[in-house]
Amino acid sequence: MDNKRLAVIGHGAIARDVMAEISARFTGYSLAVLHRSEQSDRVLDGIKHVATLDEVLAWKPDLVIEAAGHDAVLAYVPLCLERGVPVLLSSVGALHDDALFEHLIAQAVRGQTRLVLPSGAIGGLDYVRASQWTEQTVITYESRKPLKAWQDELQARGYDLAGIDQPVLLFEGSAREAARLYPSNLNVAATLALAGIGMDNTQVRVMADPFISGNQHHIHVQSDHGTMSVQFANEPSRLNPKSSRIVAKSIVAAVKQYFSPTQFL
Repeated sequence: MDNKRLAVIGHGAIARDVMAEISARFTGYSLAVLHRSEQSDRVLDGIKHVATLDEVLAWKPDLVIEAAGHDAVLAYVPLCLERGVPVLLSSVGALHDDALFEHLIAQAVRGQTRLVLPSGAIGGLDYVRASQWTEQTVITYESRKPLKAWQDELQARGYDLAGIDQPVLLFEGSAREAARLYPSNLNVAATLALAGIGMDNTQVRVMADPFISGNQHHIHVQSDHGTMSVQFANEPSRLNPKSSRIVAKSIVAAVKQYFSPTQFL
C-alpha cells in the first residue's frame, strides 16, 4: 500500500492499539489522530496530531477510522462522508438509531463514498449475511464477560462483586435495545443484527460471569438452509476490559482489506 493517509478519531484503548499495530506492521501509511490538546502526550510519536475535524479533512485522508464512541459517530462521521471520505466505524452500536443510520447512508451516497463496518470481536458474518434472505431465520447472540467488564453496572444494581458466585443476567431482549442500553459493551450485537435479520429480530442475552476471564460471544443461526453455532473466547483489552484485544486487529485487517486488490466477502 503506497502513501495511504489514515486519520483516526479517538485516543482510547482501541484507537491507540490500532495506531500501534499499523505503525508496527505496515509501511506506506501516514497516520493522523484527532484528539484534544491535553491528551497529546498519549499519542504515539510520528503520528500527526490534529485538533479539529476541519484539520482532518484538510489533510485529505484516504480513510477515516472512528474509534471514539457513539457521540463521535454523530459529531464527526456525517461530514466526513458528505465530503467524500470513507469511514470505518468502530462504534457500530450507534447504528441502533435508525434515523442516524439512514442519515449516514444518505451522506455516503451524497459524497459517493462508503461507510465500512468491521467484524470486530466476532467472525461468521459471511454466513449471517447469507442467511438473512432465508425463511424463518432465527439469530440469537449471548455475550458473556467477566465481572470486571460489568463492574459499574453490577455495582449500580447493588451487587458486591466479591460476593457474586453465579452468572448474573443483565439483559435479555432485542439487539436494538442492547446497543442502546450498553453502548460501550455491545457493538457486537449491533454488527450481528445489521449483517443479518435486523436490530429488532436479533435476540440478545447479556451475562456477567464470575467463572470466565475472557470475553465470550455465542452466536446461533437457524434457518431453512441449515444452522450455525459458533463461540468466540477473546482476551480482554489490556486498557479496557469491556472490549477485546482482537478488536483492534480486526480494524487493522479491515483497513488492509479495504485497500487490497483482493476482497474477501
